Amino acid sequence: MVIDIDVATAVKNFLLNYAEVHGLPSPVRNVNRVTLSIIFLPAEMSYRSVHRDFLAGLEDNNKLHNLKYDAFRKLWHQLTPYIQIMSPRTDLCDTCQHLRNDLQFKARKEEEAQDLLKKYKEHLAKAKLERNYYNKNTKLAEEQRKLVDQNYSVLKDKAPYCSIDAVAHYSYD
Repeated sequence: MVIDIDVATAVKNFLLNYAEVHGLPSPVRNVNRVTLSIIFLPAEMSYRSVHRDFLAGLEDNNKLHNLKYDAFRKLWHQLTPYIQIMSPRTDLCDTCQHLRNDLQFKARKEEEAQDLLKKYKEHLAKAKLERNYYNKNTKLAEEQRKLVDQNYSVLKDKAPYCSIDAVAHYSYD
């Protein structure tokens, strides 16, 4: 399938403008490879909904009305692979969400952007410490459970309640 360069340019410009309006920047880069910063579109969007918005924004006499969804999506992946739709499972705490939105919409000067990026990185560092603490405690609880199973599974009866010196982990998510 051969696509006219004017069509490809129109799609790329639309996607860049669309991402500018609706996207959230990801200040975290993948250090394993050289990449552009990823721009995430909100999870409630889909490739089809963006394609519909593309077609809806065209003038009536525009030849791009005939651009099919599959061709639009293929162009999207080829021309702007760094514009992605956020996974619905992407969990962002309120602080992360606010800082990302502020980076996208409120930072007008370089100084403001740098300050917000610094706050965002500090927040991510704190979140990483908390996640490491959580993971350490769950691993400790798993190890304790294995010890309990080894030491008390030999007995046919269950151990009395609260008679075992072990660590348990509870999560209230």
